[in-house]
Parts: sequence; C-alpha cells; structure tokens
Amino acid sequence: MPGIERVVESKPLNGRRIAVTRPEAQVYPLLSGLRELGAQAISYPTIQISDPADLAPLRACIAELELYRWVVFTSVNGVERFWRQLRVAGRDSTLPQGLEVAAIGPATAGALEERKVQARVVPDEYVAEAVADALIADGAIAGSRVLLPRAAGARQVLPERLRAAGAAVDEVVAYESVANREGIKALRKAVEGGEIDMVTFTAASTVRCYVDEVGPSLGSARVAVIGPITAKAARAVGLQVDVEAREYTVPGLLEAIGEYYAGIEEQG
Repeated sequence: MPGIERVVESKPLNGRRIAVTRPEAQVYPLLSGLRELGAQAISYPTIQISDPADLAPLRACIAELELYRWVVFTSVNGVERFWRQLRVAGRDSTLPQGLEVAAIGPATAGALEERKVQARVVPDEYVAEAVADALIADGAIAGSRVLLPRAAGARQVLPERLRAAGAAVDEVVAYESVANREGIKALRKAVEGGEIDMVTFTAASTVRCYVDEVGPSLGSARVAVIGPITAKAARAVGLQVDVEAREYTVPGLLEAIGEYYAGIEEQG
C-alpha cells in the first residue's frame, strides 16, 4: 500500500557467500542452517564416502557380534555403513542382546536412535579422546572385547587408549573418504574468482582432500571449522583458521560463524 514501507528482515549472514564442503548425502543440515541465517550457501563437496576396498574384515566382525561387549561409533558414516553390512548379513538390522554401544556425539547418537539403538555412552566433548575417557570412566572396558568400525586412516588415539585400559579392540575399516574432484575443482574456481567469503570444513578429511588436490590456497576466503581436530588438520596444511566452533556440531558451527560476522559488523 502507498505510504507503507516494506520491512526487510535482517539476518546475521545476509549477503555472505559460504561454501559447504561436506559430502552430498550430509550437506543439508549445514546448508539449510546457513541459508536460514541469510547466507548464500553453496555445496562444494570435497569428499565422497565409499566402501573400503575389502569388506571382508567388517563382515567377519559382524558375523561374530555376539563375542563383543561394546561397539563404538565415531561418525554417522560409520553407523550407516555398519548397518548396511548388518542387512547384507541377514541380521534383520538388530544388535545382539547385551551388546553396549558408544557414540562420539549427538549426531552419531541420533543416527543410532533412528535404528532403535540407544547409546549407553556419549561424551560431553565430541572427540576420540573424550570417547575413550567416557568408556574408561564407565568401568566396563577392562577385559572387554570392543569393536571399532570407522574410517580408513582414522587417528589411533581411541584404540590405543582403550587397549591401555585393558580392552581387546578390533579396529575395522567401515568406509573410506575419497576426494570428490568435481566438487574440489568447482570450489577452487569459485575461490579464485572471489565468489566465496568463507569455506566451512566439518572433518579433517574434507580439508586434506581439498589441499591434496589443489594446494592450500583459498584466496581471500575465511576458514571455519567444526572443532579442534579439523582445525589441527587445517593448520597442518597451511590454512589459517578464522572460526572454530566451541561445540563440535553443526549448530555449534552455525553459532560460531554468526558470532564471527557479528563481530566484524561491530568493528565496522
């Protein structure tokens, strides 16, 4: 109507062009969260998740699940790939009675809940060190046989600490993170063209695959990471970390990015 000004909603990330490097199957929560905050969020997956070259070790462990006291999941991908092989084995997607489950954080615990499994242990800090500490504090690790299905090339701190606490740990590769060259190429082109204000990394593998393919240059784009392990991987390959989430989750990363840009606006 004449004489009435249109009110434009101000959002904390209005006009910010932010790249999301997660694999395509997991991009939605971060992508949609950024867009809800006003950002122009674009998916440039730097990795893709695939089965390991040899599934026999994982399948052998699944065939002997009744022998384990614990199974420990350190990612949503680990849960998904493990359950895929449960179905292949004809186990009706269920775990043996008495098998306890641990999850590295709320997203992984949520993936388990979708499969009607309640994690007995979920640490307050979502890193491998905290998982080990929580399991040891639970008091049921010494003398237990533990299955650890996870990514190829994962850090050794978790199995090493559990073994030191007296557990018999079977570490098995459930999936691999490999470079998504198409996504990496598209991201490099956008960065070189000055089209990206910030690049988000939610796992060390998303950093390494990008840098291994095209080097550590991100032009003028800022770098935001989901937590200390990803931050360490980024700095190790020469990237400057501008934003690090205090809570190592997608909501935590969204909050940290919002605070970063709010601080810039206040300074301006």
